[in-house]
Amino acid sequence: MTTIDDYLHRLQRLLHVRGRMRRRLLTECRDHLQDASAQYGPEEAVRRFGTAEDIAASLNTEVAARQAQHATVATVLGVLAVAGSTLALLHSSDTGATAPAGWAIAFFAAAQTAAVCAALATLQAAALRRRHTTAPDVALLCRRNACALLAAGVTLFAAGGAVPGQGSPVLLLAGPVLAAMAGLSVLGTRSIIRGLPAARQLRVRSPLTDLGTLSGLTLPHVQPARLLPPTIVVASVTAFVWDHADHGTLATALTTAGIQAMLVVLGFLILGPALGLRPRRHLT
Repeated sequence: MTTIDDYLHRLQRLLHVRGRMRRRLLTECRDHLQDASAQYGPEEAVRRFGTAEDIAASLNTEVAARQAQHATVATVLGVLAVAGSTLALLHSSDTGATAPAGWAIAFFAAAQTAAVCAALATLQAAALRRRHTTAPDVALLCRRNACALLAAGVTLFAAGGAVPGQGSPVLLLAGPVLAAMAGLSVLGTRSIIRGLPAARQLRVRSPLTDLGTLSGLTLPHVQPARLLPPTIVVASVTAFVWDHADHGTLATALTTAGIQAMLVVLGFLILGPALGLRPRRHLT
């Protein structure tokens, strides 16, 4: 076995990309090494090309970044499809059915979580098209997509527990099916960067960073934890106004605003590390 063949064999074992893309990458690497070998010799060509570990990590990350962007589109479509199935379920509920408080809170918490996670993933995926992507960035995007899909599924489940009724099986299953397909896409992307030490890092990434990248504006560098207080205020005020307009009682609106504030804090504490909004062990 020649020096180049031995190198390509090691590179092939380290690549997590599959199918036609894998064959194309290996062919391009072979062609480059053979051209360099004709000029510098096999050993020098391999040395100049870089270690198999570094090249494989770079190629895995590059391909995973592109697939993560496609998976984000599939995730958003899956979340919207589940939302459609949830609306179909609610519209088919028994007339006069009253949702238990626990199911209602679970429904609204999951629905908001799905929306926030999908928004964070969309913003990050769009920003990654304009900047260099690292393995922790791809891993974070996968986690945000996975959280959005899981929360969407919980939303549909909570709606079914809150308001019993009967609906079209096609409409009720369409959303979960599309969400499951999106989940497979996310898992496929995550498998490409598996084993990379950097992919295990829980990176903190502010949505303002991605917003600044997309807008071209120089936004202040603010840790996501500092965005929590204004988020609580906006969410609570919105919940108060919405509930007061719907029910008309001040006490109920204040209760709803308090529950909303609690949900925002709990969501930040529980899902913050996975979503890249705070470090794992302490707030910043």
